[in-house]
Amino acid sequence: MGVSALAVGGAVGAGSSAFAEDAGAGANGPGVGDVQYGFLVDLGKCVNCELCIEACRRENRLSDDTPDRRRITLFVNAKGENVTLSTSCMHCGEPSCLRVCPAGAISKGDAGIVSVDQERCIGCKYCFQACPYEVPRYNSVAMDKCDCCLGAGVPAGETPHCVRACKFDALRYGPLDELMAQANDAAVPIAQANDPSCLLLGTRG
Repeated sequence: MGVSALAVGGAVGAGSSAFAEDAGAGANGPGVGDVQYGFLVDLGKCVNCELCIEACRRENRLSDDTPDRRRITLFVNAKGENVTLSTSCMHCGEPSCLRVCPAGAISKGDAGIVSVDQERCIGCKYCFQACPYEVPRYNSVAMDKCDCCLGAGVPAGETPHCVRACKFDALRYGPLDELMAQANDAAVPIAQANDPSCLLLGTRG
């Protein structure tokens, strides 16, 4: 991920859409389709154990030629302390990847999840060029990215495997307003571009 793309409150940088629609039709809780879900990352608790990355690869059965969907970035915060940050797709409120895809392979569905239909992807890489967070990656078949484990059988709005795997409570998932409340309004958006659905905790004094 391009470090310069992130606004970390004073820190300095050191599946398919068809499946999403099917999951959204039956298994989701009330109001999931109308609520933007996202991630909260507690910078004070992430220890760079990479359990989130391992769980993502294993549960989504990513091929050897598929890059990691979740990545850990190293930062130095405003206090000069080393910080690790686990991120995946930002599932933006206004995803530029969706706007530029000429094949209509990218969609935004229930819980605000942005997913790619790999059967429709033509590999043009317009989405990578448009994404301010360098999220889209490619394997030998098509573009690949986090879909909050829809393709691994997790219904929209339920906890993805990366969050389940975190033993240190550094990752949380849920409606953004609920995540903010859990953080006592101390969390901040990871950045501004495209209204990303990722909050950071631990960026303040």
